[in-house]
Amino acid sequence: MSAKARSVKDYLDELEETVGGREQQVKEGLEIYIGLWKKAIEKGIVGEADGIDDALVKIDKAGGLYKAAED
Repeated sequence: MSAKARSVKDYLDELEETVGGREQQVKEGLEIYIGLWKKAIEKGIVGEADGIDDALVKIDKAGGLYKAAED
């Protein structure tokens, strides 16, 4: 899978691997960002198998990542 065609799951897995060893503020920011993506997946806005480009279009249509993840 090319970098542009990688899935949401692969993207989140890569981000989670980078959390350790970061400054606390950066670590917290990454954890929040990853959590928002996971909430958007749980709500069915995006799927784990979606390509990043497709997922970003879906999130944009939902009003952004915060809107896509809110209850």
